[in-house]
Amino acid sequence: MNEEKIIKKEDKLDCKSGLFGKRGSLILTTSELYFLSGKNKVFTTQLKNIVSVNAKKGLGNGVDYLFIIFNDNGKEKKMKIQHLAFVAGIALGNLSQLRELYFRSWETAIEDARFDRNTSQNNFNDLEKLADLKTKRIITEEEFDAKKKQILGL
Repeated sequence: MNEEKIIKKEDKLDCKSGLFGKRGSLILTTSELYFLSGKNKVFTTQLKNIVSVNAKKGLGNGVDYLFIIFNDNGKEKKMKIQHLAFVAGIALGNLSQLRELYFRSWETAIEDARFDRNTSQNNFNDLEKLADLKTKRIITEEEFDAKKKQILGL
């Protein structure tokens, strides 16, 4: 079995499907998104099967949700991942985080992986390598500028 690179992982989340929920980890790799409870995958989907991802606040303060809609054998399914921000805020002594949308970074990471977008970290690494090539006079200033514009999407 070929191990996928894990892009993002978070523990101590709840996955709700129907009436019952499971506690576990949400994991995003380069090709799939899944929720692991113990050693069992509660759900798994290929990134290409994801229809939409939406981060939302729950009613009142303290609960945030990530809704994932995906196709599974021709049927549309919906998963709800929950984070109890109030409990985490008390534990960290930082209740100001209740105003922020907790799953925004997950929404962005999943969308970037789905559409194979370069992340800012990858862009930064590419620019560092490019600058090193210019410093070593392997590429010209004009080649550096052209490639830099391409990397930054200018």
